[in-house]
Amino acid sequence: LASRRPSFTTPIPCPDGFPVTVTSSTYDPILRRLISAHKERQALALTSFLADRLALSVHGLLAREPYAVRTSRIVLVPIPSAASKVRRRGFDATAAMARLAARRLRVRYPVTVRSELTQGRRVADQAGLGATARQENLSGAFRLRRPISTGAVVLVDDLVTTGSSLTEAAR
Repeated sequence: LASRRPSFTTPIPCPDGFPVTVTSSTYDPILRRLISAHKERQALALTSFLADRLALSVHGLLAREPYAVRTSRIVLVPIPSAASKVRRRGFDATAAMARLAARRLRVRYPVTVRSELTQGRRVADQAGLGATARQENLSGAFRLRRPISTGAVVLVDDLVTTGSSLTEAAR
């Protein structure tokens, strides 16, 4: 897994408004187990590894999207989990990865992390839902706490399946 290169990704079918996206690798059983262990079983030792993968992905995105590098700063915005899930888990896995990845990226880029998205309403658990059901479930689900007025925004999620979360967050 560590030797895999990040690549640009588009889900099939691709939802309208899906942002330019780089993933750290294909989503396979190995990565699924790592993400699940990190998020659901608090395998915090994986935060560093997953943050390294995220930093490589963000670097890959910035290398191909030079307009972002010319901005005053790059803002990593984690996709929010439901507050109840964060409380149950005891931490926000995606935000933890984003904070650590930002530290690694600051060697080359002016990166900050801002949790500017929040869930504006309850959503059903996405597990087991197909692409259309995920889009319907997330439609209008996120809202901004406050506008991000400067910088290039990079949305951060732990995985991309149908693209519904990233599309709604970008909206």
